[in-house]
Amino acid sequence: MKKSPPLFLFSLLLLSACQATSLKINSEADVSANSQIERVNKEALYDSKNIELPSNYDVRAFNRMRIAAYVDSVSFEKDARATKIDNGIIGKLLENELARTKRYEVLTRNCDACDYEVAFQAENTVSEGSIAVGEKMNPNYIFETSVALGTVIKKKDSAHEIIFRSLITTKVVNPTTGEIIHSFEPIRHNMPAKRFFMMEGQLLGGFDVNDQNELQEAYKEAAQKGIQVLVNRTMDYYPVGGRLTNFRNERFAINAGINQGFATKQPVILFLSDEGLDIPIASAEVTPKSDAGSGVMLKWKESDPDAKYVKEQLKTMGKEYLKRNKIYAVSVGTPEDWKL
Repeated sequence: MKKSPPLFLFSLLLLSACQATSLKINSEADVSANSQIERVNKEALYDSKNIELPSNYDVRAFNRMRIAAYVDSVSFEKDARATKIDNGIIGKLLENELARTKRYEVLTRNCDACDYEVAFQAENTVSEGSIAVGEKMNPNYIFETSVALGTVIKKKDSAHEIIFRSLITTKVVNPTTGEIIHSFEPIRHNMPAKRFFMMEGQLLGGFDVNDQNELQEAYKEAAQKGIQVLVNRTMDYYPVGGRLTNFRNERFAINAGINQGFATKQPVILFLSDEGLDIPIASAEVTPKSDAGSGVMLKWKESDPDAKYVKEQLKTMGKEYLKRNKIYAVSVGTPEDWKL
């Protein structure tokens, strides 16, 4: 589906040109340089011109990707207020945000509790009931992420302001061949400024720029916000979908649900697939259950003769038409009500 301006709401901020080797956005750390979060505007799907297929859709890939997500480095820019950040914490934030989308089978590599449980069962349970070490699944793809963190301090009237910022770079790698399948554009995020008061090097009040715990929490928040934007990008780039199995009175059933990658109510485009020719015919919304879903029609692309024909056939034949013809639903971006 074409990402025309009216299709997306809630743009948090604009994406600026960037270099992966430098975190310095600009001297003011302007929040207008932040990467943009996009959600689908359901109302726009009532406009026929927006009934188009999304990029990178593939019927053969309408299932969840099995991935392992790694944070290979967390670094600080040269002039940042440096502190210690545990890579494992950032790694868990990344895994949790990816898993929340339901688009991926996320194989954790940051589960201390799993290691404790293996040790406990080895010591305290019978062998038939204990965890078998070495039976973990392997991922189809690796998400490798680097996080760079920085700060900018500015003088504002009688106070100072400190802005925490993050730069997230991620690539998708085939672990068997080492091939880079995709590289997402770098994600930049500047947090709102925190105020503090200082005189002659002494902190008088406000955010404590010398407190390591406060610094760590501020940096983790900046990293998490950047990761949330990244996850938004992955939901756009890896659409999910399924085949229609029944149709009645502008409602339909689909053979895909939460276990196939639908996390919540999801805007979709319906298309007719005919020997390699995929024709968008309507917009709709799918509500998933475990392994299936129910959908409701939003708008038929009535300017298209194929869409008009399919509409009449479904009205007349319903399920029988779907047995003889392949009609699919494919997701378009991040749902409007997706919670960050």
